[in-house]
This record gives sequence, structure tokens and C-alpha cells, in this order.
Amino acid sequence: MAKIELDGFETYISQLTALKADSLKTCKAIVYPGAAILADAMRSEVAGLATITDTKAKNNYQHNNINAHLSESQKAGLVESLGITPIGRDRKGMIQCSVGFSGYNGVRTQKHPEGQPNAEVARSLEKGTSYLKRDAFATRAVKAARSSAEAAMQSEADTQIQRIMDANG
Repeated sequence: MAKIELDGFETYISQLTALKADSLKTCKAIVYPGAAILADAMRSEVAGLATITDTKAKNNYQHNNINAHLSESQKAGLVESLGITPIGRDRKGMIQCSVGFSGYNGVRTQKHPEGQPNAEVARSLEKGTSYLKRDAFATRAVKAARSSAEAAMQSEADTQIQRIMDANG
């Protein structure tokens, strides 16, 4: 009868068990470098957006003219509010975070007396509206950052897995 001998099988099992035990922490550590690269690309795109004066933007809006660019205050709101949400698990169990805009800018309107929501301004610019010409800045940022973000996450995954395997083997 044939006999199979496996050397180091117990060590391999303990390494896999350690990987499973630290999986949530490890996955969160892997996601962050990709999010940071995307946030930097988004920051660069926002910094490069052209603007018009607040007065001209308000005048265009009052006369039903489409603004070709954001107002200076809208852009300032986007620059200040860009960030990364805490990394967490969604309803389907996926580890993820978002790069986006929060809070309000300094443009006060009848509809938004506390200031316009920055996320709404970003969406309006990305897709275009009846009062703001489309500029797909977020799409450009994602396209520019995708491959380097994936590479950074792959590198971090390799590093994290190797660290755990070395510590348990």
C-alpha cells in the first residue's frame, strides 16, 4: 500500500488559521493604500478645475444661463471636504470605503440656507445639470488612478500575507 508523508503540513495549517483570524484587520489594511491613491488623484483633478467668480455664477443662474465652471466658493468647498470614509464591511460582507465629499460649501441659496452640499455639487459637475456644464472630473480621476491603486493594494496584500505567514511559521 502507498504511503504519503507531508512535511510541514501542521505549520501550513497554523499559517492559514492565522490568516483567517486576522482577515478583517488585514483586508482593511489592504484597502487603505488604494483609497489613498484614489483620493490623491481626485484631489489633483479638483485642484485643476477651472472656476468663475461667485458673482458671475449667481448672475448666470438668475438668468437661466448654464455655468461652464464651478464658482470659486463651490471649488473651495470641494477642496476642503474631500476625504476617505472609514473602512468597513458592507451588507454583503465586502470590505470597502468611499472617497468623496462631505459637508457644505459657502454658497447660500434659498434652497440651501446653510450652504450647498458638497456631494451634490460634485454630482452636478460630474453629470451636468440644467445650470452647470458637465465635467467628468471624478471619472478621469478613477481612470488615472485605477491601475496604480490596484498595484498598491496587491503589494500591501502580499506584504500583509507574508508578515502573517512568517510570524506563524
